[in-house]
Amino acid sequence: MLLKVASLLAVALAVSPAFAQQSVAEAAAKNRKQAPAKKTVAAQPLPADAPSREDVLKLFDLMQINKMMDSIVNAAKQQSVEMVEQMTQERMPEATPEQKKQIREMMDDVMRQALGPATIHEMLEATIPVYQRHLTKADLDTMVAFYSSPTGQKILREQPAMVQESMQAASGIQQRIARSMFQKIDERMEKMVQAQKETQKQ
Repeated sequence: MLLKVASLLAVALAVSPAFAQQSVAEAAAKNRKQAPAKKTVAAQPLPADAPSREDVLKLFDLMQINKMMDSIVNAAKQQSVEMVEQMTQERMPEATPEQKKQIREMMDDVMRQALGPATIHEMLEATIPVYQRHLTKADLDTMVAFYSSPTGQKILREQPAMVQESMQAASGIQQRIARSMFQKIDERMEKMVQAQKETQKQ
C-alpha cells in the first residue's frame, strides 16, 4: 500500500504548478530526459545583440527570482502535502499512526530531493541562455528600468503573495483533476489485468 501512495505522490508532484506553471520536479525530469536536445540548443550561437550572462543575472537579482522561487516551491510543497494527506485518508482510512508517519517521512524525503536548492539552481542556469536568445541587451535594460521603478518594485513585493494565493485558489481544481486521473488510471489498469487474465485462460 505504501508503494501505491508513493506513486500517487509522484503524480501529485507532477500536477502541482511551480516555475512557469510547471512543477520543479517535472521540469527537472524533463530537463534530464532531453539533455542531448538542450545541449544542441545551448550550443547555438547567440545573437550579436544578446545580453551577457551577467546582464541576465542582474535582472534575476533585481527581480528577486530566488525569493520568488522559494515562495513558489513552498506553496507547491504545501499543496502536495495536503493532496497526499487527502488521498491517504481516502485510500487508507484505517492507516495506523506508524503508517501515517512512514508516509509523511517518505513524502518529506521525496520533496527534499525533488524541490531542493540544487534543482532550482539548475533550472535558473538553464534559463539564462533562453533569455539571451529571445531578448536583446536593450530589452533587458528596459526591463531593469521597469523593475527599478516604483510600480516594478510593487509587483516584485506583491508577487510572492500573489503566486501563493493563486496556487491556493487553484488547489481545489487540481485535487479534482488528480482524483479523476487516479480513478481513470485505476479503471484502465483493472481492465488490462482482466484482459490479461482472459488471455491466459485461452
